[in-house]
Amino acid sequence: MKIWVNDSVVESSAHGLGDDNWPDGFGVFETIKTVDSLPYALNRHMRRALDGGARVGVSIPGEERIRMAIDHLLAEVKHPVGRLRLLFKEDGTFIATHEPYEELAHNLRLCTHSLQIDIKGVPVKTFPYTSRLEILSGAKQKGCDEAIVINSNHEVCEGAVSNLIFYSDGLWITPPIIQGVLPGVMRALVVENLPVKVRKIDTNDLSHVQAAIVISSLKIAIPVASIDGRVLPDLQVSQLFAQQIREMAVRTSVG
Repeated sequence: MKIWVNDSVVESSAHGLGDDNWPDGFGVFETIKTVDSLPYALNRHMRRALDGGARVGVSIPGEERIRMAIDHLLAEVKHPVGRLRLLFKEDGTFIATHEPYEELAHNLRLCTHSLQIDIKGVPVKTFPYTSRLEILSGAKQKGCDEAIVINSNHEVCEGAVSNLIFYSDGLWITPPIIQGVLPGVMRALVVENLPVKVRKIDTNDLSHVQAAIVISSLKIAIPVASIDGRVLPDLQVSQLFAQQIREMAVRTSVG
């Protein structure tokens, strides 16, 4: 597998990536969907990386260098639909990988997961990413596709690797950042461009949810079929709104 390291395309086997293509050490990362080698919302991802790096002490290369790396990598490693990952290590190493991404074609099942989470400040997207992947693995072991992370205040945060929006009493809502929510790029686009309100959600509210959608930079928007085994009654509402989100994502973030 070919990847970008610092200033050139190289073979990944020579640069210590694990079997899951994560590097060792600590750093900041961004995961970006590509379609025909066009990245979604690249500007927003780079701004978030810069902000996150500044808050955890990880240096991020200049924009020109990052864009050059992406152009070279996507020209050499092509996929109709891909997962572009930008990794900025604490030691200054810059890695970019581009792998095929398989779109999910079914409505998702969610399971709640309680977590002692630090809800002070805005979360930063960092690796090692092990804890989040373990939550996702735990949800899958229960027969679910994603988790609903519940913080120590019994408030709904997000998914293991996604943000969430819920439909109740005629409104689409998403939890606020202060509940321990990662400021997702797709979440920001949805809040800015579509009728989605930022509101506190606790565990009691989940029993009243009529529809829900999982959103992320890769998934874009996928309807939810059930939460903890309870089938959501307004699946068609989420299917229609998920299509609106996908159309908005292409309109506002591609190219």
